Amino acid sequence: MALKLYFDKNIGTKLPGVLEQLDLDVAWHMMKQAKLGITGPAHNDPLFTQEAADDEWLADVGKRGWIVFSHDRKFHKFGFESELSAIKQYDVGCFYLWGANAKKYEKAQCFFRAYDRIIEAIENTPRPFIFDVQKNGRLKKVKIP
Repeated sequence: MALKLYFDKNIGTKLPGVLEQLDLDVAWHMMKQAKLGITGPAHNDPLFTQEAADDEWLADVGKRGWIVFSHDRKFHKFGFESELSAIKQYDVGCFYLWGANAKKYEKAQCFFRAYDRIIEAIENTPRPFIFDVQKNGRLKKVKIP
């Protein structure tokens, strides 16, 4: 299965768009499913509505085997049991990306600093998992209760 990176709506569109231009296979919430080399109306069909609940899209993304990137650092916390349940049930691999309030280029720098570690974590960590991507590009594994 080819690696596909899925970006939650809170990441925005700039970073996934740059990654798509660099030939990474990406998809992002509410915008489009990027299929390299494919154009046409289906290319811009939204994956989920703006109101889609986190556990709904997490389940779908997990079934597809995609890797989630989000700024929400809540999926493993008390009060978000449905999200955590979806992560566990559908073996989701999730990264909390630093930079929710950072400038776009700082967010991109963080992602690229961490990229090799992200790939290594994806390849060597059984799902489900959650990692916190820190500003310096290091990963910190988040305990899933």
